[in-house]
Amino acid sequence: MSVPKMQLNAAGRAQRRKWRARAITSQTVITIIAVIFVLLAFIPIFLMAFLSLKSPAQFYSNLWAIPNPPQWSNYNAAWTQLIQNMVNSVVTVAVGTAMIVVLAAMSGYVFARLDFPLKNFLFLMMLALLMVPGVLTLTPSFKLIQRLGLKNTWWALWLPWASGGQVMGMYLCRTFIGSQPAALFESARIDGAREFQAFYKIAVPLAKPILATLVVMNMISLYGDFIWPLLVIDSNSKQVISVAVQIYSSSTGITDYGAMIAGFVMATIPLLIMFMFSSRLYIEGITSGAVKA
Repeated sequence: MSVPKMQLNAAGRAQRRKWRARAITSQTVITIIAVIFVLLAFIPIFLMAFLSLKSPAQFYSNLWAIPNPPQWSNYNAAWTQLIQNMVNSVVTVAVGTAMIVVLAAMSGYVFARLDFPLKNFLFLMMLALLMVPGVLTLTPSFKLIQRLGLKNTWWALWLPWASGGQVMGMYLCRTFIGSQPAALFESARIDGAREFQAFYKIAVPLAKPILATLVVMNMISLYGDFIWPLLVIDSNSKQVISVAVQIYSSSTGITDYGAMIAGFVMATIPLLIMFMFSSRLYIEGITSGAVKA
């Protein structure tokens, strides 16, 4: 009896080794494929940095040749021409994002925790705005900004951004706050807390992940907005980087692609810095509710 048992044990060990080898092989293949996709995703970044070091002559002679010599002066030229526009973008995007997040958090709390007439109807009407393509509202929004006398001011950016961006934010905040235990808010009311106190002392701390997600999403969206700033901002001193870098040209009147692409590289730096510091909360926000206890 011992011999068959030993044979069975040996066969079992051999089978487990085969399964382990297959698992390692499949995991290795998956890792290699993931690395390839990551590298493909970074190709535009590498290409942008590569082309930013070329002179106009190198662009027209051989686009794919290694820059020889590298034109580091492109970054100096881009910095001189675009620094004011980059500051404009940082200021306008920061204020616009703050307006969106504050309005979205407050409206989300109202729809999640308060009862009032036509609550569900109003919520559905707000969600219906998501079905309207933004390009259809460009003309009426532009005429409204003109009649209000806000053209060529940063209010022409902030107000439409806040009104359009808070709808999705309101939906996310309403869903997130509505999933929190109602006993927390009832206890706060019993202890004498006002509604606004319950909002910023209970709802806001609990909703930090989703609020961080809104911050990242809206900063990326507003920072890259091109059509609307192009329509409502005329002077270059108030223009944002996404528009200014598109129309950037050298003082000689010849388009300096190297300096322009160097401006693209510089324009991505604020977003990269912002995402590095908020990535943890952003991931927590987009994965919240994915797994229930």
